[in-house]
Amino acid sequence: MKKIIVLTLAVLFSAINLMAQRGEKTVGLLAGYTTENQSAVAGLFFQYRCSSLLRLAPDCQFVIKNDNRSAFLFNGNIHFLIKTSGKTNLYPLVGITYHNWKTYNTGMGNKNRFGTNFGVGYEVMPTSTLKLSVEAKYSLIKDFSSGNFFASIGYLF
Repeated sequence: MKKIIVLTLAVLFSAINLMAQRGEKTVGLLAGYTTENQSAVAGLFFQYRCSSLLRLAPDCQFVIKNDNRSAFLFNGNIHFLIKTSGKTNLYPLVGITYHNWKTYNTGMGNKNRFGTNFGVGYEVMPTSTLKLSVEAKYSLIKDFSSGNFFASIGYLF
């Protein structure tokens, strides 16, 4: 029985390694807009490609002060990659999010919330080390649900 389990695991890991893009990683900058306080967003992202179909994508963002509110956002998303051509991908995404909203001049202070993300993105790789992408996602959070729209530039390594 142990031999069968070991053999099954070996075949499974071999198949996963064949599908993988050798741990492709991307770091970059993003900029965009959030509907929560109708403000600009700036941030950093990291992406790690687990296989030809899945990618882990954590990011952190700062929401610029508007309407007496600003925020720090932290996201952990999973991208489901769909190759549309040799240098482009479409990707639905799901994930978790943490928001820390700061309110000014109202006495309400900080609000911390956890929630979920879902959305879609599209990316183009003009060179072997440059990635350009656009993304739209909805963050579902108590009191702070919002639509978020981004453009990003990243370095692949």
